[in-house]
Amino acid sequence: MNLKSTTKFHSKGERGNCLAATLASILDLEISEVPQFEEMTKETWRHSLHEWSSSIGVRIEFTKSIPNGFCIGIGRHKTGDLHAVILKDGCFYFDPNGTGQYYDEHKYCIIVEKQAA
Repeated sequence: MNLKSTTKFHSKGERGNCLAATLASILDLEISEVPQFEEMTKETWRHSLHEWSSSIGVRIEFTKSIPNGFCIGIGRHKTGDLHAVILKDGCFYFDPNGTGQYYDEHKYCIIVEKQAA
């Protein structure tokens, strides 16, 4: 896994790209290869995530439970914003914004699995 830090931060009206950074890290992609989900609406980003992941042979699953292994954890950061980080076996592993503050309140996980060719 080649860990990627965010290139956009939630400030000055800009939305952070922590989800793109965590997806790029887990899938060994460049952030520029991941769609800008942060620019999409709440109603469209999940559908777009599934379309994109299917097109590159990746299965995405949303779950409230925390799985073993690596996954993306989504939670409420102390700023009140949702934040994506990488979890390993339920423990914080990597915070793409570099602060190491992760999040305070866990919401759900995104399981990311490359499909066999």
